[in-house]
Amino acid sequence: MPWRLPAQRRVWSLATSVLLALCLLPTLPGATSAGAVAVTPQPSTLARLVETVPHPLVPFAPITAPATGGSALTPDERAALDERIAALGEGVELGVAVQDLRTGTTYSHNAGERLPSASVAKLTVLAMLHLRAAEEGRGLTSVELAQAEVMIRYSDNDVTDGLYARMGFTDGFVRHAQALGFTGTEPHPKGSWGSTMTTPADQIRLLRALYTDEGPLTDDARAHIRGLMESVAPEQAWGVSAAASAGDLVGLKNGWTPRESNGGLWNINSVGYVVGQDREYLIAVMSDRHTDYVTGTALVEELVAEVVRTLEAPAPHEEATFAGAPPH
Repeated sequence: MPWRLPAQRRVWSLATSVLLALCLLPTLPGATSAGAVAVTPQPSTLARLVETVPHPLVPFAPITAPATGGSALTPDERAALDERIAALGEGVELGVAVQDLRTGTTYSHNAGERLPSASVAKLTVLAMLHLRAAEEGRGLTSVELAQAEVMIRYSDNDVTDGLYARMGFTDGFVRHAQALGFTGTEPHPKGSWGSTMTTPADQIRLLRALYTDEGPLTDDARAHIRGLMESVAPEQAWGVSAAASAGDLVGLKNGWTPRESNGGLWNINSVGYVVGQDREYLIAVMSDRHTDYVTGTALVEELVAEVVRTLEAPAPHEEATFAGAPPH
């Protein structure tokens, strides 16, 4: 069974979230909460933050199978899994895409469904910021590195506004989306990064650009982004992490927000990777129309766990062999 984060780390009440934001204000430049005074990031402060939080290069297990490899699931197994995913998500708009890089197996359910990205877009913004810097013949500045950390690890919105402008707003987004191979992602015409429409399939393409060397990002850029994904604030480490066992490496970025245009229903997404001795997954789950944050995050984790549980279930001949019966 996939390992899941303890309940106290996965489920946070609204009051707890507000208290967390207030606690972070003195130390996180750009963080804001209701009733608080916004802190304007200062270059000197941001530079110190970079100096105190390193971004190490993270080793990964080699990919041993092509992305287009065969499937470990039979048509009947896929159909049954589809039915279970649809039943779990009844009443919710959702899309799921999972790629097992060890076997080449892929599973998707509405992977081409366009859904609002919310804070998952911050991962795309950072990748595109690196692409913009490369166009300018440079790496990220110390200020940009520190702002990127606040954006990914703590999901700060104000910092993201500035970085979105720096990577070129909508024009830059469209240009870099082509470089990343996106086919179903559309930026918001008025520059609202959180209203970017994207698909689970495109999020898997982004994860491949971050995790493999096949995309336009440099080794250093990929390592920087992965380091941040692997060190998000503990209260934000839900979703993709439901696929992990103890000791596995998890990198992720989540997005969550109630949408006024949708009657206050919640948009909840989780994208990332899980790497361990026995697994190497890229995972993207996007969903909308949840009644609240708690049930929405729980459903996203249940979807992740169900897919991975099915992919890791032993084949019938393996069960027979384990029981002492001769293999077929």
